[in-house]
Amino acid sequence: MVSITIDGQTLDVEAGSTVLQAARCLGIDIPTFCYLKRLPALASCRMCLVEIEGLRRLQPSCATTVTDGMAVRTNTPLIEETRSSMLDMLLANHPLDCPICDKGGECELQNMVMAHGPRESQFRDDKRVFHSKDIRLSPVIIMNVNRCIQCQRCVRMCEEVVGAVALGTVEKGMDTAVTGFEGSLASCDQCGNCVEVCPVGALMSFPYRYKARPWDLTETDTVCPHCGTGCQLTVGTRKGEFMRVRSKWDEGMNRETLCVRGRFGLDFVASRDRIKRPMIRRDGALVPVSWDEAGDYLRRRLSAVENKAAGGLASPRLPNEVLYQFQKLMRTVFRTNNIDCSTRWSTPFDTLSPLLTAFYSRAPLEDVIGNDCVLVVGGNVTEENPVTEYLLRDGARRRQTGLLMLSARPSRLEADARVVVRVPPGREAAGLAAAAAGLVAAAGQNLLGDAFVDIDAAIGRPAASANSDETDRLATALKEGRSVTVLVSIDLLRSPEARGTLQQLNNLLQVLRLLGKGPALQFLFDRANQMGAWDMGVLPAALPGLRTITDDAARATLARSWGTEIPPEPGAGLDTMLELCVGGRMGALYIAGTDPLISYPDRAFVQRALGAADLLIVQDAFLTDTAGLAEVVLPAAGYGEEAGTFTNNEGRTQKVRKFREPVFEARGNLAIFDFVAGLRNQALGPSTQGEIFDEIARLVPAYQGLRQEGLGADGAFTNAVPTLPAAKFFAPPPAPKAADQLMLITGDCLFHNGYLSERSEILNTVADDPYVEMSAQDTALLGLSDQDQVVVRSAHGELTAKLKVNRRFPKGLVFVPENYHALRLNSLMRRGEYPCPVEVHQATEARLTGSASNTDNQGMAGGLS
Repeated sequence: MVSITIDGQTLDVEAGSTVLQAARCLGIDIPTFCYLKRLPALASCRMCLVEIEGLRRLQPSCATTVTDGMAVRTNTPLIEETRSSMLDMLLANHPLDCPICDKGGECELQNMVMAHGPRESQFRDDKRVFHSKDIRLSPVIIMNVNRCIQCQRCVRMCEEVVGAVALGTVEKGMDTAVTGFEGSLASCDQCGNCVEVCPVGALMSFPYRYKARPWDLTETDTVCPHCGTGCQLTVGTRKGEFMRVRSKWDEGMNRETLCVRGRFGLDFVASRDRIKRPMIRRDGALVPVSWDEAGDYLRRRLSAVENKAAGGLASPRLPNEVLYQFQKLMRTVFRTNNIDCSTRWSTPFDTLSPLLTAFYSRAPLEDVIGNDCVLVVGGNVTEENPVTEYLLRDGARRRQTGLLMLSARPSRLEADARVVVRVPPGREAAGLAAAAAGLVAAAGQNLLGDAFVDIDAAIGRPAASANSDETDRLATALKEGRSVTVLVSIDLLRSPEARGTLQQLNNLLQVLRLLGKGPALQFLFDRANQMGAWDMGVLPAALPGLRTITDDAARATLARSWGTEIPPEPGAGLDTMLELCVGGRMGALYIAGTDPLISYPDRAFVQRALGAADLLIVQDAFLTDTAGLAEVVLPAAGYGEEAGTFTNNEGRTQKVRKFREPVFEARGNLAIFDFVAGLRNQALGPSTQGEIFDEIARLVPAYQGLRQEGLGADGAFTNAVPTLPAAKFFAPPPAPKAADQLMLITGDCLFHNGYLSERSEILNTVADDPYVEMSAQDTALLGLSDQDQVVVRSAHGELTAKLKVNRRFPKGLVFVPENYHALRLNSLMRRGEYPCPVEVHQATEARLTGSASNTDNQGMAGGLS
């Protein structure tokens, strides 16, 4: 520790701290422009100058490291005069257009001039003018470069944090101007973080432009609904109308950053595709009715099918309280454990459970990735969890974290990785098995002790593969690391080989634990409350708290609280529920907030199954394809229209706050569950969000002790549930067969991740058209060029979209993002077959015309269903 005295106050700080950091620890405010906590110091604005005893000149506090015994003054006449002069220089060229500037009322330059600025300028020259009109850099970002004060926060944020390098500077001195390449942001993520960190109105949000002033807005702090990172954000509304989203400097794990979906993708709340009234099916068509009419009809239909099986499917975007109450409704009112929370894959709970209980770290991601090594397995973190990528990049660049990656798809983050292992999709298990075997071989019996023989016999030696050198490097890096974090993309569960992949992940983590690496595990979910859905027991084989259905004590505890017995047999997941439908054995299928017809990886099968259910009930805010098949449709409150909590990837529980009233005749999800339970002459109780949260905190072990009032700005972490580590080791999977044709894979893209984002008009303006991504080698062999219209055909269907050639993409793969409704990608797939073999060829003119017509018809069908 180092002792420093600032304005007469003495403080001990860590060696390497800056004067600015020490001053802020004492609550002393030193003004800054160019400084940002997460960026390397630039010291260009000269606003943070301080006097240091023994030095003749003023020093920038943001870039001056403390020394023992240092004495600092932050507010002397010389400092005040210097700050005033610096502001006078900035104002000399700054346009005086505050009345029309979107930053008016929250401008750092305005605030700084009021606090430290001159009362009269000494400059009389004409103001410098770069452009007479504002420049539209992208669909969401507009620039008035005349207002720029050259702090370069935007340029550094784009390069150092986001990693996009879309902004730069031209010229020098007072003629320095920030711009994009050739005056545009074509290579930009459109995240708007440059707008957030701009202290003045040089970079502005085009969708928000001229819509409101800060003092007009009612602001609500809440959590992003798009992915599981759990970013805190602030929603601004005026008279109940959505206006904008911004982030705060010191709240949430994301701090001032958001991705494009979080900053610009919340306008889906104002989508015109809302379900306005309850609907029932008459003469083959959905007809709007009153809630009373819907209740009478549903009561009769539920009575007619009560002797058959029932099933429930809920979205992992719903709050914890809604998910908890949904599984309680299904288990106590419908008397079934046929419950699931994913439409894209089936959860192998038997293999997943030991990982979640023995290795899952409910801790801040920033701390977890501070370990010596971070291994990212599967997926594409750049597009699935962009803000997580920002933190990983920061760890690799500033904290010297060893970033290791094993995946099928390339990502931008690989530029900062020490080791990259490329594996074919579905064969991640082989890569993990090879890494575990390499660790065992390198460690030997001396380090693993008595466990060595058993481990070596179970793991064996996986067959050598084309990437054996990379897996050897991976094993070496893991062995040399002092501590290891493993981040696992949920995308791995798409594969039929998911169970084997999780088993090999279990092997690797156990070996790391035996070697003293203290391994920590977190999942990278692409849905906002997937962790919460699992914790709440929206699973066929698990109760709330990830306790198995066959756990008699856990069932008894819940039964005493709920006042009814719980079925003791594990239920059916979505796949099996759909089979029950096709076999005519499903009575009521209750779907809340999700659209399996567009996301389940076999459109023909799910359409047949949903159509065969005796009674299909859909509870949703939007008129989805699945709602178009329902017999009863119940309009539910959407995001921002009801309060609750989300549990993010870290295990952090955060408040989701209400910022608008439910529209039309929509009701809160909890109220609808009470309505449905009442039709069966039962009561769920309790019924309010606060009371349900208290019940969760009482009955779910990981949530015990949490209080709503204790969920501050950053939320609160759920508790690790101590368990004995899983001791079983699994044999490696058989050597995979080489694919001899192109294989189709899918996943999220940067601008869309599910049917909520496709209802955002802003995201639809920045998102690429539907595309097909392939390697340069494959496209050259097929005689195709970038931007060509191509046909992707499987044994089950085909689609047409433009080609996107990626020189870093692996040979033999075809990627089509899953989140474009018009493509109906799942028409090409069959369940249990992933990746899917396809052919790709150039589209003919006739096919393009037909495809355009077909797309229009599909869009109309989706809107009118």
